[in-house]
Amino acid sequence: MSDGMFPIETKHFYIQPSNEKKLWGEDWAISPKKKTNQETTNQAEVDTNTVGHLRFEHALFHGELELSLELDATHNTSGYIAEIFFTMARFVFKFKDIKEISTVCRHEDDNYVRGLEKAGYVRRETKDGKDHYSMKKQQTGWTGLYLIIGMCAGFIIGILIANLKLGTLAGVIIGIIIGYLMDKRVEKKPVFDNKPLV
Repeated sequence: MSDGMFPIETKHFYIQPSNEKKLWGEDWAISPKKKTNQETTNQAEVDTNTVGHLRFEHALFHGELELSLELDATHNTSGYIAEIFFTMARFVFKFKDIKEISTVCRHEDDNYVRGLEKAGYVRRETKDGKDHYSMKKQQTGWTGLYLIIGMCAGFIIGILIANLKLGTLAGVIIGIIIGYLMDKRVEKKPVFDNKPLV
C-alpha cells in the first residue's frame, strides 16, 4: 500500500484503519471532520472522537468482501451511511481480486436501507428478516460504443467486398471482440495488488 493513503476522506468523515498492514478483518475508526474557519484555512482537521466503526470480513465466495458498519445515533442517517458505503466501495474496488462488496441490514432499518440504495448497492435477497445488499465492480460501460465501432468497420468491409449482410455480421463480431479485449485489459490493470488480504 502506498504511504499517505490513509485516512480515507469523505465529505464529513475521516476513515482510518486500526492496522494499515492488515486492512481486512480489523476495525476501522470513523471520525468526523472538525469545522474549520474559512478565513484561516480550507483544510479540515481530524476530530479525535470516533462516531463509529466499520469492519471488512471475507465472505463465502472468492473476490467478495462483507462490510459491517456501526454509527452512533446522531450520525445514523441515510446520507452519512450512503457517503461511507460509497467511499468504501470505491476504495475496495481498487484492489485486483475484489469483485463484490456486500453487507447485511435489518429490513426495518429505514436509514440503513435508504443509505445503501443511495450509495448504489442492490438488494440481492432477504433471509431471516435481514436484507442482503451488494455492489459489483463494473467492467466497462462501453459495449455500445464497441458495437458501433465494429458496425462501422463491418460496413466498410461490406462495401469493399460488395456484401453488406456479410459486412454487418463481421461488424458485430468485431465489436464483440473489441469489447472482450478491452474488458481483459481492464482486468490486467489493477491499482493495487492484494497483499493486504493476507
